[in-house]
Amino acid sequence: MLVEELDKNIVKKREEISRWVEFHCEKVMVPLYSSVDLRFSEHKIAPIDTNVFPAGFNNLSVEFRKNAGKLFREYLLSRYPSARKILLVPELNTKNAYYWENVWVIKSILEDEDYEVRVGIANEEFRRETVSFSSASGQTIEAKRVFQEEGSAMIDGFVPDIVMINNDFSERCPKTLHNLRQPVLPPVEIGWHARKKDVHFEFYNRLCCELADILEVDPWVMSVETVLESGVDFDFPEDRERISARAGEIFSKIKSEYSKRDIDHEPSLFVKSNSGTYGMAVASISDPQSIMEMNSRDRKRMRVSKGGVPVRDVVIQEGVPTSLRVNNGLVGEPVVYLVQSQVAGMFYRVNPLRGELENLNSRGMEFLPCEASLPDGIPEAFDLVSKVATIAAGYEIEKVLRDVDC
Repeated sequence: MLVEELDKNIVKKREEISRWVEFHCEKVMVPLYSSVDLRFSEHKIAPIDTNVFPAGFNNLSVEFRKNAGKLFREYLLSRYPSARKILLVPELNTKNAYYWENVWVIKSILEDEDYEVRVGIANEEFRRETVSFSSASGQTIEAKRVFQEEGSAMIDGFVPDIVMINNDFSERCPKTLHNLRQPVLPPVEIGWHARKKDVHFEFYNRLCCELADILEVDPWVMSVETVLESGVDFDFPEDRERISARAGEIFSKIKSEYSKRDIDHEPSLFVKSNSGTYGMAVASISDPQSIMEMNSRDRKRMRVSKGGVPVRDVVIQEGVPTSLRVNNGLVGEPVVYLVQSQVAGMFYRVNPLRGELENLNSRGMEFLPCEASLPDGIPEAFDLVSKVATIAAGYEIEKVLRDVDC
C-alpha cells in the first residue's frame, strides 16, 4: 500500500523530483555504478545496504543487462568520448564461480557496446603474470597482473583509457592504482577500508527529509534509524552490555514511532559492522537482551568482517520488515542496479531459511529474475529510493576523498 501511494505522489511531482535529482547529481560525484538492497513493508521503504562496487550483474535478466550497457555507453560517451579501452579490476581472493560469472557479464556488457575490455589484478600479493578463473556457466576469465608505468595502469602492453573497479578493497587500496592519469571509476579510495555505514545513512536520511518535502509525505516512511557505537569487542561482557543498552533505547524510540502511526508490529534491529559487505558481521535482534546472551558462535560471527578485518565499530539499525513474497511465498527483497543515477534493472534476493525480519544476505539465499513480474516496469518508489541511496553514496565519496588518505 505504501509503495502504491508513493508511486502516485512521485508521478504527480515528477518534474520537481527530476530537478532535485539533477541538482544533487551535478553537485556530487555519483558513483559510476551501484547496487541498492531495498526493504519495504506497509509502513516503510528504505535501503539497507548500498554497494559502490556491485557484484551480481549475472543475476540481471538479458533485457536489464542490455539496459545497463546502454546506460554505461551514454555516460562514458558524455564524459570520456574518446575512450575505447577499459581495464576491469575485480576481486582476487575468491574462488566463487558466481562472482566470476558477474565479472564475465560486466565484461560482456561493455564489449557489446564496442569497448575493448581486459581484466587485471591489482594486488601487491599477486606475483603471477596471468591467472584464469572459471565462471558458473563455464566461461574462462583470463586476468593479468596490473602495473603502473609513468602514471598509467597497464597490463601486458594494454594501456586502458579507463580503469573500472569491481573490487571493494575491504583491507586497503593498492599502490598500483594510486595517482593514475587515467580516470578510475569508482575511485579506489571509497573501498570498505574507508567507507562507514553511519556516514552513508546520515547523508541518506538528510536527503530523505528534502525529498519528503517535495513529495509531501512523512520523511519517516523512507528514512532508517542508524546509530554508531565505537570501540566494540563482542567477547567483552561490558561491551555487549553497552550495545544492549543502546539497542534498548532505539527499540523504545521505534515503538514510539509505531504507536504514533498505529502500526501493529513489533520492532526489530540489526547490529552490523560499520564497514563491510557480503552480509558478514550482521546480527538480527528482536530483543536487546539477546545481545547480552550471545553464545561463542554468535560472538565469533561479529568479530570479523570481509577479508578478516576486525570489527570494532558497529551500527545499530532499525529493522525494516519485508512484505515482498515471490515464488510461492518466499521472503524476498529487491536489489536495484544503477549506472550513475539511472536505474538499469533489478532482481529479487530470497532466502527460504529466513523470515521477514531477518538478514536475507546469508546462507541459503537465492536470486530470482523479476522482469516478468514487473509488467509496468520497476515501481517508481523503488527507482527513486535507490537514486537517493546512490546520491548519498556520492556525498560519502566526496567526504572520503576529502578526509581519508588511501
